[in-house]
Amino acid sequence: MTNPATALIADFRTRADENDRLLAPTGCTTIASHNWIVIDDFGPLTFTLTPEGKKHRAICSGHGSAHKVNRFTHEDAERLAAACDARTAFWADAASEEAATLRKHIETLETATAA
Repeated sequence: MTNPATALIADFRTRADENDRLLAPTGCTTIASHNWIVIDDFGPLTFTLTPEGKKHRAICSGHGSAHKVNRFTHEDAERLAAACDARTAFWADAASEEAATLRKHIETLETATAA
């Protein structure tokens, strides 16, 4: 019988490693203006964007990983956060925090399954 904790540990490790790879320094630079994300108590929020004239309407469509959710200018992220009772974060800071949280969960699960 497969231990569900083993699959969860593997999933968490894959996600944390993916964040670490994306946060590692490279020869490329990302323009920081469109790198703000919106986060609520459960994690980073994803949005569906639909054009309306020269602007877009953003409708929250769920949660995702910090490096995979929509990125906005700081001003737009602040506006969305206010509408969603959430907060903004720079994506790299959120991804780093997410990786650290996943590693803590891995440690907890490994300790629990070793007992």
